[in-house]
Amino acid sequence: MSFKDLYEKYINNQASEEEIKIVEEEIEKNEIISEYLCNKIDDDLFNLGNSKDGEDFGEKQQINSNKKCEEDVLLKNINRKIRNKFLKTILASVVIIIGILASAKYIISPMMDAKYYNPSIKKGDFTTQFLTDISVFTELHFPGIITNYTDDESLGYGKYNVKIGQNDIFKNTNTTYDGVINKGSLEYIENDFYKYPSMNVFKYGVYPFSCGFDDDTGQLEELKKLPSTSQVSAYISFKKDIDMKEIAKMIEENKDLYFSWVGIRTCDKNIQQLPQMGFESSGTGVILESFKNSKDYPYLELGGIDEDRNRADIYETHFKSLVKYMIDNKAFIELNHPNSYISSYENTLKYVEENGVKSYGVLVNGSKDGILKLRKNKFVYNLIIDDVKVSSYSH
Repeated sequence: MSFKDLYEKYINNQASEEEIKIVEEEIEKNEIISEYLCNKIDDDLFNLGNSKDGEDFGEKQQINSNKKCEEDVLLKNINRKIRNKFLKTILASVVIIIGILASAKYIISPMMDAKYYNPSIKKGDFTTQFLTDISVFTELHFPGIITNYTDDESLGYGKYNVKIGQNDIFKNTNTTYDGVINKGSLEYIENDFYKYPSMNVFKYGVYPFSCGFDDDTGQLEELKKLPSTSQVSAYISFKKDIDMKEIAKMIEENKDLYFSWVGIRTCDKNIQQLPQMGFESSGTGVILESFKNSKDYPYLELGGIDEDRNRADIYETHFKSLVKYMIDNKAFIELNHPNSYISSYENTLKYVEENGVKSYGVLVNGSKDGILKLRKNKFVYNLIIDDVKVSSYSH
């Protein structure tokens, strides 16, 4: 067997231990010979003038040169094959790494996104899962506040940066809040995002009931002193819970006022606990696509409804749809909002189905004269001024 054949077996990992030993000894021998010849040639060149026999020197030089060429060819072949094998190993490693990274990005990360709450799911051309969820949540729990904007950025593996735009209806101001959702939990949200109503802002809103604001004489006197252009935001408490027919009638009789939130009884009056729930009475102005004629959540949208329709039935259905939507979107509730639990919505829906949708108070915006007129309504117990501004153009 020629050395070439033996070397091919060595390169292809087919050589025996004895053959491996032979090849490696030859490689080592050739390296030593090559190094020796290189040094020898340099010495001979530098000592060319001291040769005793020019012909002998030329003949020896030719022989050495021929041997050197053969050895160089062999070494080049060896180096080339070693280099090719090394490059193949590097290429394979690169391909594996790229494969791992691609799998992480296009397989593992989407799987994680699907496992946990995903705010980016499209609900229409301009509506996402997060915008819909936050809009419903805000209307239910934050008097006088609407969500008018959300944005989200996927960071992969179930983690998202989110932004929420809130509009304070009375102040006419917009605030954007930054948050982080990580693996189905709201890991961070700016502190003042949650605008739950104060516990006893309504007389019979949350048990036990406070008598600290029973006498609103002083506040009424202050209202009378305000200039005629003044705008007032006030919490109005009722003497007893009233149904949506009376709410609809009250709104109709006070068209110059804006009923920005109608508080709803969610359980027995004497055990009423947080969170308080309610709804905005006219349509928030935010269009939640695909809900206009929804069979699952009828009247989830109030905007654009004909005035001739029975407003009392619409209000009842609207509130129930808001609560049902939250029940059906458990993953959003499990982001861990304070005072918000799936059982609260389930119990609320059961209660209003059995007892009707009734209100213990409202948040109203409008002129001082309009507020004072409403205070005289037979159902009104008292009022608490929430905010005042000089005119409708103030912020």
